[in-house]
Amino acid sequence: MSRAWVLCGVWLLALSVSFTAATAAPHEGGTLVYALRDEPDRLDPNLSGLRPSQIVFFQIFDPLIVRDKRDQSFKPWLATAWNVSPDGKVYTFTLRSGVKFQDGTAFDAAAVKFNFDRTHDPKLASRCGGCAVGFYDHAAVVDARTVKIYLKRPWAPFLDAVSLYYRMVSPTAVKRYGDQDFGRHPVGTGPFQFVEWVPNDHITLERYSAYGWPAPILHHSGPAYLERVTFRMLPEDGTRVAALENGEAQVIDNAPAQDFDRLTKSPRFKALIGFVPGVPFDFAVNVTMPPTNELAVRQAMSYGLDRPTIVKTVFGPFEKVGAFLPAYGLLTPYTYGYDKTAGLYHYDPAKARALLDRAGWKVGPDGIRQKDGRRLTIPIGSWEHGVPEIMQAQLKQIGIDVKLFIATGAAIQTVNENQRKAVTLMSPLPAPRSDPDIISAFLHSRNVGGGGFNFSFVKDPALDRLLDEQAVEVNSAKRVQILSAVQHMVMEKAYMVAVYDWDNISLKSANVNDLEFDNIGFFPWLYDASLAR
Repeated sequence: MSRAWVLCGVWLLALSVSFTAATAAPHEGGTLVYALRDEPDRLDPNLSGLRPSQIVFFQIFDPLIVRDKRDQSFKPWLATAWNVSPDGKVYTFTLRSGVKFQDGTAFDAAAVKFNFDRTHDPKLASRCGGCAVGFYDHAAVVDARTVKIYLKRPWAPFLDAVSLYYRMVSPTAVKRYGDQDFGRHPVGTGPFQFVEWVPNDHITLERYSAYGWPAPILHHSGPAYLERVTFRMLPEDGTRVAALENGEAQVIDNAPAQDFDRLTKSPRFKALIGFVPGVPFDFAVNVTMPPTNELAVRQAMSYGLDRPTIVKTVFGPFEKVGAFLPAYGLLTPYTYGYDKTAGLYHYDPAKARALLDRAGWKVGPDGIRQKDGRRLTIPIGSWEHGVPEIMQAQLKQIGIDVKLFIATGAAIQTVNENQRKAVTLMSPLPAPRSDPDIISAFLHSRNVGGGGFNFSFVKDPALDRLLDEQAVEVNSAKRVQILSAVQHMVMEKAYMVAVYDWDNISLKSANVNDLEFDNIGFFPWLYDASLAR
């Protein structure tokens, strides 16, 4: 088993873990049923950043390059070569020849330009949280096989973003279906093509028979082995587990902790573990509305959470694989630039009570604090049960009345978009990402509204300056120093509340071979996967 750690600014390799033995030669054919807890919003990589959507559409769309999780280097995919100008603002990509989208459209430099321009079209309000928002300027076609991407200023994470989030859609299909409907009729260059989407039930993909341009880090050439992949939406944990046990599904995501030990003791099932860099299961805190506009309230919440108890209670069985550890900071410990010293809020209910006392929040007759005739009530949103209920109980001990709003991830995202409605003042905002610039997507002022992910609604000029500085700093040691300052500032101001590392725990049938996750441990590569006969 391998984990990723950053110590003294040095990157150590992260690998997802699959507890499997050596397998026989792959067989072609068959249908893999992959059960998801949450439904995608749309299958459009230019516009969607929702994880369930990415799990599906990463099979349909290829990127220009890919990051090799074994050494973190970039390798070719739809681009065969690339270089960057000395000033760091112009990237030139040489494209693979002979690639066609699944609708027969030729993949070329014009298609790449179309994709970059569409992703950054402000009218479309893209939710590509890892893209070059604020940095992208324009793309230029040099010839059919060469495209130049111009940035307004250097952006250190650009190649990382290209390898993960910029996936190529068919311009012809977008024009045919329109920007809003394309996500229900996706067309890419990937190893699987779209067949149908029955809402709240399933999405079916089939093998793209003409596929012949896999990245060199993948393990075969030609079309995928699987004939079909069906993603079933099964929001109830028990239903997903039952589908795996009775053979209706061969893979399930979000494996329930209570079933993990039992199922992994059986030779019929194997665990798929992804240790995820990026932002842990942090809650974005709305800093614009009372009572969470008060620093003392935000800090008290962080001091009032007993994270080891939360993790042990909800995710105890995952301890044996070292996953779902308590989180105290803005980044997971296996992320480039992680600073352990920025984890400021270890459990200290006495300090939490003292903060609230000094801020004028006095304990009322029912144990809930009050000030100026107003109760200390905080609505918290989440897309899962377990952790929110324990948070509710723990925060009640320091006098905070937590009201829970449990809904789907898409619904939580929707209520976040309008800070004035205050359906929730806190909601989860974890993010798997191999580059720490994901912090900008969550906390830079340019990402408030307009499709951005700044659901804390923070507009902090000092933080913006630091985020901009780290984004353009290509010297690793200097960038780590800036990232450290970012983490300390965010935690000192309690713009987000960290709870636990959001690792990826999936389960698969033992007859599924060669299924693995990508370099951030969250998104499956199904191209090499096969079903044993």
